[in-house]
Amino acid sequence: MKKLLSVILTSCILNFMFLPAYANEEGHSGNHIVKADFATDLNVNKASKGQIVQFKSTEECSINGFDIPAGTIFSGKIKAFKKGRWAYRRAKVRIVIDEMILPTGETYNVKGTTKRHVLKGSAVGNVAKGIISLPVAVIVGAAGACVIIVETISIAGLIIVGPTSYLFGETMGKLTHGINCKKHEGDSIKLRIKSISDTPKD
Repeated sequence: MKKLLSVILTSCILNFMFLPAYANEEGHSGNHIVKADFATDLNVNKASKGQIVQFKSTEECSINGFDIPAGTIFSGKIKAFKKGRWAYRRAKVRIVIDEMILPTGETYNVKGTTKRHVLKGSAVGNVAKGIISLPVAVIVGAAGACVIIVETISIAGLIIVGPTSYLFGETMGKLTHGINCKKHEGDSIKLRIKSISDTPKD
């Protein structure tokens, strides 16, 4: 039980520590920031590797002399992801952008990512859930431990110890499940574009 509480508290502290780092992230030399909106919905807990995610630029911009009008579609794929897990581990996803489609229909190969290299579920929401659900999780864990100890005393109890452990484990998992990462069509995001091909795709 002490180990579980330690993991949960450490997770909450790390959420607070890294929140400002993400909030203050700026573009680096050689990268170009494009303001955009999600053009497709994203639910990391239901995601799959290679899934296509699209974005639509909201402002005209220029990258190395290449004028990109508002309404340009940037298409990417999910490179890696993890679903929300027990001990308040948030869902997270990494998206690699590989294609740009202008309003005229011309398509170019590009290299880029979302500005936040890894998108995650809300850190604030995750900590709030921890504050609310942690006392209940502790009670459930303690109750489960007591029931299992009682069951191991008798032969009959040993038969149902497995299902009991599974039941309490599932309950603990749901109570301490990390926040999912969800994005809806129209949600704003910044893209970090590294390069664009010189010629359009055939």
